[in-house]
Amino acid sequence: MASIARTWIKRLIIALILLVLIVAGAFWAWHWWQTGRFFEETDNAYIHGDSVAVRSEVNARVLGVPVAHNQRVHEGDTLVALDPTDYQDDLKQARAKLAQASAAVVKAQRNIELQQAVIEQRKADIASAQAQYTQARQTLSRTQKLVERQYSSRQQLDEDQANFDVAKANVTSSKAALASNQRQLAVYQASLDDARANRDNARAALEAAEHQLAKTHITAPFDGVVGNVTVEKGTYAQPSLTLMTLVPVDHLYVVANFKETQITRMRIGQSVEVHVDAYPDTTFEGVVESLAPATGAQFSLLPRDNATGNFNKIVQRVPVRIRLLGPEKKLAFLHAGLSVEPRVDTREDGRGLYLGPVSRSPIARDVTPRNQD
Repeated sequence: MASIARTWIKRLIIALILLVLIVAGAFWAWHWWQTGRFFEETDNAYIHGDSVAVRSEVNARVLGVPVAHNQRVHEGDTLVALDPTDYQDDLKQARAKLAQASAAVVKAQRNIELQQAVIEQRKADIASAQAQYTQARQTLSRTQKLVERQYSSRQQLDEDQANFDVAKANVTSSKAALASNQRQLAVYQASLDDARANRDNARAALEAAEHQLAKTHITAPFDGVVGNVTVEKGTYAQPSLTLMTLVPVDHLYVVANFKETQITRMRIGQSVEVHVDAYPDTTFEGVVESLAPATGAQFSLLPRDNATGNFNKIVQRVPVRIRLLGPEKKLAFLHAGLSVEPRVDTREDGRGLYLGPVSRSPIARDVTPRNQD
């Protein structure tokens, strides 16, 4: 009896185990059908950062490097200090040329003012000569009448005629002088325009010199961490040499290479769980930011050409960019190049495949098939 009891107990235990397995399998299948099948994940993913190669825009000797390897810097902090002597001299010359050009403009303006005064004087001379001409003409007319009546001498007529001719010549001379002074004013106006152009050129040269001098202090374009420092004090910096690299650790992102069969329901804006191998106890949050317009093979240096006849179907991968959102206190611990495993929730609608609206091309035509009668 004892053996029979033990046999039934074993059978009961096996039945219970099988029941538990069946229930667990059913629960797992239900969970997969309701949730699990909508999650896409891959281990072909890494953290990236848009690092910037810091280079000098001018040729100069390095006076100092106030940053160290792997140091965190803020936007505007000085990374490399170059020798500014030559560019300070250029700035002094540019300032002197600007002062000279400004003085030339003032001189041209004074010449114009003086010439305008001369023109006003010439106009007054013309008015005076015109009055004298009118008076001499009237006097000559009266004298001619008196001579005809023999009330005046011929000598007086000759004197009045000479005075009239002189007055007439003075009017012509004054008008000619006015025209000459007006033409000279036009010359002074042209000189003023030329002086102003030279001043603008000198001002532009001064701004360029100031800009070149400012380049002797190489500053951080954004917050980040300095790495790969290859410059030392005394080095001769040139635009072709990379001095260091600046990595924006606060703006790191994930590039995940999903299989082409995994992006069917993947859309921009869907939430992502990111597991970083270096921090297994922390789950990072993210969102799908963009999907590449082509597979990684299309962007390779030597794309595959299946038209050669040697065809082997290989599952392609599409790069998906994921923006990291949190937790904010943990984002500072991430480094570019770390391996991650993102898990995208494709149940969300997101914002489609593209950020902006899709407009049809002007040359696109309707290819909808028409019903055949």
